Order: sequence, then structure tokens, then C-alpha cells
Amino acid sequence: MSSCIAADASLSSAKPAWRAVYALALGVFGLIVAEFLPASLLTPMASSLGVSEGMAGQAVTATALVALVTGLLIATATRNIDRRWVLMFFSILQIVSSLMVAFADSLAFLLLGRLLLGIAIGGFWAMSTATAMRLVPAAHVPKALAIIFSAVSVATVVAAPLGSYLGELIGWRNVFILCAIPSLLALLWQLWVLPSIAPGERRDLLHAVQGAAPPRYAGRHAGDDPDFQRPFRLLYLPAAVP
Repeated sequence: MSSCIAADASLSSAKPAWRAVYALALGVFGLIVAEFLPASLLTPMASSLGVSEGMAGQAVTATALVALVTGLLIATATRNIDRRWVLMFFSILQIVSSLMVAFADSLAFLLLGRLLLGIAIGGFWAMSTATAMRLVPAAHVPKALAIIFSAVSVATVVAAPLGSYLGELIGWRNVFILCAIPSLLALLWQLWVLPSIAPGERRDLLHAVQGAAPPRYAGRHAGDDPDFQRPFRLLYLPAAVP
């Protein structure tokens, strides 16, 4: 469980660590759900805190801005730290954030909790895609990334309606307490299956998918095909984090 994965050519022949990839996907799911929950709970949140819905809505804006900045800086800030511990730290941060929001008695305290969530989202998102690329051989990188992004899609779709439904049943504070559960499960799963991952050199996502094109690209130099490269270019920034 704790064997170190080196960022070298030998990784391409390693056995895919699919359980670790799914653990990362669960972590991403929990973070994205937490990010979008306030969108469906603004009215009760604002009423409980004694502020306008517009002010309560800053909980979403603040999270997104901090996530953006964190995603850009995380590689430099954690350049010498085992990626396993970095990822688990962000999972812990999401749990703390959800509990802070659940027990917030003021808008300022709620925003502080949401700022912590922004750090967790920006850091975990950047690290999860890069780490997934190092957990599987190059030929399986597209599948690993598809698993991660599927978690994002599912979380984005279910977060708002689920939050609205549960908010009516148990109240918005209890919804945020429940929101910590996926990240707690992800944290325990990561502790169990995620190997130690030493910081390594940047791995270009476009190079990682060379030769991994679907059959319809056979004979077309898929690695140089712009249609095949386009989605991976969009992912380049987070996936390039060492």
C-alpha cells in the first residue's frame, strides 16, 4: 500500500491501480457536490444567517475563486511532498469545510468554511488528474481520466436537486453534515489503497495518450490528430501538475 511509485518509464508497464483511481473519483465527487450545494439552499441559508440571498450566494463565488488560485499554485507549494498525503489532506479539508458550514452562526464563518473548500477543490482536482495518470500505464490514461471526469459530471447533475430535496426534509445544516460523508469514505479508501507517490517530473497529457487512440483513429497518427488531442489540451493544465 505504501510502496513508492517513481515517475519514470517503468511506470508504463506497471499494473493499473484501479482501486486508487476510483478512490480519487469518489473524492472528486464529494468535492463537487459540496461546491454546488449552496445553489439550491440559498433561501434557507440566508434566512438562518440573517443575510440576503445575494450575500449567501457569495459562498459559491468565493469557493470558485479560491479553487482557481489554488489549482495554479498547488504544484509549487507541494513540490517536495508525497502526493498521497497531499490528496488526503485535501479530503480532510473538505470534511472540515462541510462541518464549518453546517455549524456556521454567521456569514463570515460560513465563508471561511467555503474558502477552505475552495482550497480543497483546487488542490485535489489538480492533483487527482495528475496522480491518476501515474497510477495506470499510459495506454490506460484515457480510461482513468474518464473515470475522474465521470465523477464530476454525476456530482454536477445531482448536487442541486439532491440538496434541495434533502434541505426540505432535514434542513440545510444537516445536508452539509451529510455532504462530509463521501469525503470521509474517500479519505478512508485513499488511506487503504492509495500508494505513496513521490513528486516527479511533469508528464505531458498529450504524450501520455500517444498510442492510446480508439480503433477508428488507427493509421491516422492519432497522437498528432487535432480532433483526438483537443479534449486533452483542455485538460493539460491540471494534468501537468507533477
